[in-house]
Amino acid sequence: MLTKNQQTVFNWLNDKLQLPVFAETYKGALDLLDRKSSGYITFVSHAGRDLMNRLAATVKGIESQQDQQRNRLDELQNYWKNEWGTERINKVGDSGNGHLIPYRVCEQIKNLIDAHKAGRLRASDRDNLFFTTFLDYADKERIPRNFVKEWKGARTWFQAHAHLRKPDFRQNVSSEVAMHFRNLDNFLYVAASSEFERIRGIHEILEETNE
Repeated sequence: MLTKNQQTVFNWLNDKLQLPVFAETYKGALDLLDRKSSGYITFVSHAGRDLMNRLAATVKGIESQQDQQRNRLDELQNYWKNEWGTERINKVGDSGNGHLIPYRVCEQIKNLIDAHKAGRLRASDRDNLFFTTFLDYADKERIPRNFVKEWKGARTWFQAHAHLRKPDFRQNVSSEVAMHFRNLDNFLYVAASSEFERIRGIHEILEETNE
């Protein structure tokens, strides 16, 4: 059962933004947090990460860096020849001088590397995108630092727990996932609210984080 505020967020995602996949993901994460079923920390972290990384970008029509890299690699694959690989060199006993790779292929490789570097440099812009898109902060320099700190903290935590890596048996991990999703939920509710409620919500979050 969703609370009144959570229903507001669900309706905003599903009806206003017309993004039912995000709405259902949000609702599913809340259900898992409530039931604490097996593996829920991983699933909730995955949902939280995707909501933070992709919601604002989807609304803005920004393709993810991963999708961009996949498209570039698909394009590069069309031109790549197996004889340029190291396996071919080893089999024929090449002297080590290598192969001449066409300029257009070298250019595609360079573009792929440049895009990867640019994606890392845009990490801060990605964090600011939610606030500039949904919370009326047209100037990213005016976003309260504690907002960005809280946002980054939640995103970093979700990313660290969204995949099956080294098991985490810390006793407080359950409370941590609940805390970080609650912080995300607060930002989503403010974004989903009317202008008056949004302003009031921003002030309330500021007061809480400054205590």
